[in-house]
Amino acid sequence: MALRILSVSSVAAGFVVIGVLPAHAIGPDEVAKALGAALVKGANVEATYDAARTDGENVVVDGLTISRLSVEQTLRFDKVVVANPTEGNNGVFESPQISFAGGTLSGKSKGTIDAATITGAVILDASKLGDDAVGESILFSTAEVNGVHVSRDAEPGTVSIERIELESGNVVDNLAQDSKGRAENITLSPDLFPSGTFTPASIGYSNLALDVSWDSTRDIRAKTMTIRDFTVDVRDGGELSIKGVVGNLPDPRALNDPGAVSKASNAEVHQLTVRYKDNSLAGRILDALAERQGLSREEYTQQLTSALPFLLLTLNNPAFQAQVTTAVKGFLQDPRSLTISFDPDAPVSGTDILSLLKTDPATVPDRLKASVSANTPE
Repeated sequence: MALRILSVSSVAAGFVVIGVLPAHAIGPDEVAKALGAALVKGANVEATYDAARTDGENVVVDGLTISRLSVEQTLRFDKVVVANPTEGNNGVFESPQISFAGGTLSGKSKGTIDAATITGAVILDASKLGDDAVGESILFSTAEVNGVHVSRDAEPGTVSIERIELESGNVVDNLAQDSKGRAENITLSPDLFPSGTFTPASIGYSNLALDVSWDSTRDIRAKTMTIRDFTVDVRDGGELSIKGVVGNLPDPRALNDPGAVSKASNAEVHQLTVRYKDNSLAGRILDALAERQGLSREEYTQQLTSALPFLLLTLNNPAFQAQVTTAVKGFLQDPRSLTISFDPDAPVSGTDILSLLKTDPATVPDRLKASVSANTPE
């Protein structure tokens, strides 16, 4: 659910590009049509609006509606204000700021978006771009979305996002390669979780709230991405972070390609570090599981650590098994951090890993030069 909401929010926020101030203003209907065409680039999507008018140097678009026809899903903004739109050297028009107010989501997903703002905007001509990636026709310097609330039709629960902030830059071939941002206070209401299974209340939370941040650079021509930071922070729980370099990535402008999944499996690990830093979540889960077994946490932890060597026998790699056993045992006894690193001598693709898992799984940790440690400094 949370990923679906983030994708909806990205449509509301992911609009436009840094440009140079041009000299000529353009008409309100031309602005509305170009903005709508850029937003709906792709198949089975259309954009309409009720009216477009000038207000001083600005253009105001009433009732801008984005409809995804295949799923009967619409996103409507009561009012969009395009500040001082002028003809651009690199697109249909440029604007220092575009603001969206009164967003309503209807269809299988329902909800509201209080407001969204984009700065440093250039709207490209969607008809001249051959690919169908979402947001390809719009680049931006900064964007912000506030007050997102979404639920699924006939399903309980709401996902809320207080604020999403994005920055982009380093534009090459009309595509920003630098991306940095943060989604704050993503809150999952308790009724999203089926009763009788895991619920926030079962580990002491009234609801589950988290923040997500990222900072990365993508080299489209080299097909690599440097992940300086990607962190999911469960409030009063713990942080899961990823850093590293991955390669052989498909061009993001071709993500609607029917073969995108197979292309993604060819992605390569150059270097990757995954680290979990605990701040009570592991303890909460261990306490809840121990209680279900009628054990103390110490007794339950001892039970788990005793079983670890047998659970890892299928790896058939004694050195790596011993390393994993030591790390997991240390973390269970004193949950502070758990770090997994991959630093292969040469890039390893997803296809390579899947092949090895079928033919010689014992070699996978060595091929990836995998290491696991617990409670180590960053």
